[in-house]
Amino acid sequence: MNMKWEEYKVEFTPDGSLRDIYIKGVDINDWQSFIDFLRSTEASLDFYIEGEEAKLPDCIKDIVLDREHPYLLSIRLDGVTVNCHFFTSVEIKLDLDPQEIVSESKAKVIFRLMSTVARVLNKQVILTLENAKEQPVFKYEPGAGIEYLTTIKGDCTLK
Repeated sequence: MNMKWEEYKVEFTPDGSLRDIYIKGVDINDWQSFIDFLRSTEASLDFYIEGEEAKLPDCIKDIVLDREHPYLLSIRLDGVTVNCHFFTSVEIKLDLDPQEIVSESKAKVIFRLMSTVARVLNKQVILTLENAKEQPVFKYEPGAGIEYLTTIKGDCTLK
C-alpha cells in the first residue's frame, strides 16, 4: 500500500455522514467465518438486540436470517469503532464514523480490517460514502492490495 495520508485523508473529512464497508455475495458460512475471525482478534465486541446488550451467539445463522429484530455488533479496534449491521444474509455491511479517522494510523486500522476480512472470506471488500455501495472509494481485492479510487465527473479512476 503506497497511499499517502495527505492524498486520501479528505475521504475521512467529517461531513455528517458515515462511511460504509461492504462485503457482497456472502452466505451464512461467510457470515460465520466473519464472526469467528472477529472473535479470534483482540477486538472488543459488543452485541445488541433491539438496543439491549446481549451475548453474541456462537452460531450466527439465526441472527443473520432473523428479520424480526434489529441486531448490532460494535467492533472496537485500536480506538476505532466499526458497527456491523445484520440487514441481509447476502451482504455484510459495516459502518464507521469518519470523525474517528484522524490520522494515518487510524485509517490503517480500517484498511487492515478490510484486507484481513477479504483474505478470510476470499471476497472483495469496499469502503464507500454512506449508502453508496456502487461507488467505492477504497477497494481491497484478495491478493491485490488496497486501492484508492475517486469519482471524477462520474468516472471511477485509480489514484
